[in-house]
Amino acid sequence: MLTVGPARSDDDLSSLELFSGEGAELVSASRSPRPASQTAENITVVTAEEIKALNAHTLPDILYAVTGIQSEVIGTPGTITNIEIQGSDFDHVLVLIDNVPVNSLSDNFPDLAAIPAQIIDRIEIVKGAASSSWGSALGGVINVITKMPQQDRAIDGTVTGSYGTRETADGRIEATGTVDRLGYYLTGGTLSSDGLRSNNQSDLKNLYGKLHYELPVRGGVTLSTLYSYKKTGLLALPGIDINDQKHELVSSLALQLPLDNRVTLDAALRTRQSDTEMFVIRKPDAALLQSALEEDHSSGGSVKLSWLGEWQLVVAGVDYDHVKVKLRGGASPGEESKGADRLGVYLNDTFTAGNFAITPSARFDWTGFGGNRFSPSFGITYALSENSLLRGYTARGYSLTSLNRADSTEKVWTSQIGYESGEIPYLWLKATLFRNDTWDVISNEFSTIVKKRQLKQGGEFELRTVPVFNTSLSTGYTYIYSTDGGDGAALNSVPKHTLKLGVRYRDPSRLQAQITGHYIDWNATDGRSRGILWDLHLSKTFEYSEFGSVELFGSLRNIFDGQQYLSELYKNTGRWAEVGVRCHF
Repeated sequence: MLTVGPARSDDDLSSLELFSGEGAELVSASRSPRPASQTAENITVVTAEEIKALNAHTLPDILYAVTGIQSEVIGTPGTITNIEIQGSDFDHVLVLIDNVPVNSLSDNFPDLAAIPAQIIDRIEIVKGAASSSWGSALGGVINVITKMPQQDRAIDGTVTGSYGTRETADGRIEATGTVDRLGYYLTGGTLSSDGLRSNNQSDLKNLYGKLHYELPVRGGVTLSTLYSYKKTGLLALPGIDINDQKHELVSSLALQLPLDNRVTLDAALRTRQSDTEMFVIRKPDAALLQSALEEDHSSGGSVKLSWLGEWQLVVAGVDYDHVKVKLRGGASPGEESKGADRLGVYLNDTFTAGNFAITPSARFDWTGFGGNRFSPSFGITYALSENSLLRGYTARGYSLTSLNRADSTEKVWTSQIGYESGEIPYLWLKATLFRNDTWDVISNEFSTIVKKRQLKQGGEFELRTVPVFNTSLSTGYTYIYSTDGGDGAALNSVPKHTLKLGVRYRDPSRLQAQITGHYIDWNATDGRSRGILWDLHLSKTFEYSEFGSVELFGSLRNIFDGQQYLSELYKNTGRWAEVGVRCHF
C-alpha cells in the first residue's frame, strides 16, 4: 500500500519542510513547482523505488496501491483498467505523460495500461478538481513523470525478465547515460499473456526514448517519445468476444530556460496520435461480426513563465491544442469526424506570510465545442509546527467528456480540508475531508440522455510508521457517501469503503518483502466485495562491484483467491504468480 507523504525516507519522517527548506521536495502537479508544505491540494507522490517494490508492469499496477484511488478492474497486465479518484468517473480524471494528455477524444478515456512502468520516475496525483491549472480535470490529475538520463556515466543498462501464470511474460531492456552535454534514456519492452480471465489476453509492445541537452549557459532541451502497440481481449459474452488493438505515439519537445535568477521560461511542443480498433468476433469460428475504428490526433504547445520572489511564486501560462477525432464503423455506419481548437490561459500565485502559504489560481478556457470555462481555485496552508500542517482548498472544475457528443461538459465544485503531521513519534499521518458537488453529469436512461447532479463527500486517512526491526507498516482508508443531488437518494456503484494495507520489510542485505492488502466495497448490485485481496512481493539483490547487480524477484497476487469486482462482466483475476530477474550493469 502506498501512503506516500513528503518525507524523504522511511527513516526521516519530518514530513514537512516548510517554505522551501533545504532539501524540500518540489511538487509540480499544480504547474507551480513548490515544496509540498506549500501545496494546499491533496497530492500523493509515488517514487521509482516504490514502483519497483511492487514489481509493476504498467501504470494500473501502481495506482492500485494508492489511497483515494479505486481500480474497477485488475485484469491481465496490459489490458484496460478503469480508475476513479474519490469516486469520480474515469472520464473525469486527466492523465498526462510529461504534461502531454493521453485521454481519448471520443469518451475522454485514459488507457493507463499502455504506459509501461519502467519509464516512470515518479507519479504526482492531484485528488479533486485541478481545472485552474490543467483545464479539463474535474476529478483530478495523474501526471506521469518519466525518467531522466543517468548523468554520472556514459552508459548504464538494465535488463529485466519475468514469467508467470498463463504464460504471462514481461521483458524489458534499458540504456541510459550522458556524453558531454547530451544525455539519453532508451528502453523497449514486450508484455504478453494468454489471459488471467476469459478473453483477457494481452500483447503489448513499446519503445521509449528521451534525449536531454544541457544548454551551454543554463537550461536544457528535452525530446521524449513513447510508441506503443497493444492488442488485448476486452470482454467475453455468450457467443461473442470483444477485442481491440491500438497504436499510439506520444511525443514532446520541451525547453527550460532560466532568464535570470528569478524568471524561468518553460515552452513545449507536443503531439499525440492514436488509432484504436475494436472487434466483435463470433465464437467458435472467429468470424468478424463488427468493427469500429477511432483515430485521435492532437497537437499543440504551451508557454509558461515563472517568477520567484523572496516570499512569492507567480506562474502564468498559455496552452493551445488542435484536436481531431474520426470514427468509422460500429453500430452507426459511415464516418464521423470532428475537430476543435482549444486555448487556455492560467495564472497561479503562491505567497507566504509567516506560517501561512496562500495560493489563489484561475484559468480561462476556450474549449472549441464545450463553451468557455472559467475555473478559479483558492488554497491555504498553515504550519502548526515544524512538522505539522493544516491545508484547505476549494475549486471549480470541469471535464469535457466527449468531443463527439454535444454539450458534454460536466462541472464540479470541490472543497477539501486536511491535516498532515510527523509530530507523533515513529508515525506520519495525513487526513483529508472532501466534498465534490458535480452537476450536468450525463447518464443514459431508457435511451434518453439525462443530466443529473451528484454529491460525493467523505474522507481519507493515511498512516505510516518508521521501520522497527527493518519493518514498517502503512494503511489508508477512504470513505465516500454519494447521493443524487436532486432527491438525495444514495447512488449505487460508487465505492463506499476503500481500505489499503501494507507491511514492508527491508534489511541491509538487500532482502525485501512487501505484503499489500486491498478492499473495495463497490456498493453495486451486480458486484461483489468479499474480504481483503492480499499480494506478496519479494526481492533479493546481489551486488557485484565489477559487473553491477542482479536482483531476483517474485510476486504472488490475490493470495487467497478472493473476489472483488463492480460487475459480473468484469471479474477480478484469481490467484496468480510470477518470478523474474533484473540485471543492472
